[in-house]
Amino acid sequence: MPSLKKDLDPELARKVAADFLKKTSDLYERVELAGSLRRKASLVHDIDFAVIPKGDDFGAWRDEVKKRVEKMGGTVITFGEQISDFYYKGAQVNLFLCPGPDSWGVTLMWATGPKGHTIGMTIKARNKGLLINSRGIWTRDEPPRLIPARTEHEVGKILDWKYKPPETRGKDTKKEPALY
Repeated sequence: MPSLKKDLDPELARKVAADFLKKTSDLYERVELAGSLRRKASLVHDIDFAVIPKGDDFGAWRDEVKKRVEKMGGTVITFGEQISDFYYKGAQVNLFLCPGPDSWGVTLMWATGPKGHTIGMTIKARNKGLLINSRGIWTRDEPPRLIPARTEHEVGKILDWKYKPPETRGKDTKKEPALY
């Protein structure tokens, strides 16, 4: 199925995001708005959330989310173990699935973007001999070991990355000091 991303008015996107969250918040152990809305971008293409699914049975959770979205009048586009996409009230809604609290900082940062920021994190991790994806920062040991990063600030410290607030990511902010 082709992407359903399109230009959305940020205020309308915020309303759709709030409605989606109101109707699904009980399905998550933790959830936070991410993506361009979290970055306070003037142009929004979709609605992103970072989430930790509630419960230990992913299959049962997935089935419940699908059923809920359809009951709300939405459509399931894809449902994977890392990201799930829906069409709801004229917008594409994406859930970035976090495996647990020790990966929260990475999943939230990944889901918030923008793409160039995520690429930069990947390069920083590689240069430090680590692997990073939307589900965590990993050693290159066999088997790989998860390095806990419960906050975006912890991700920054692990990668020697100067933390940037979401609204400054992807922008020229040389005049602004880094925050830790």
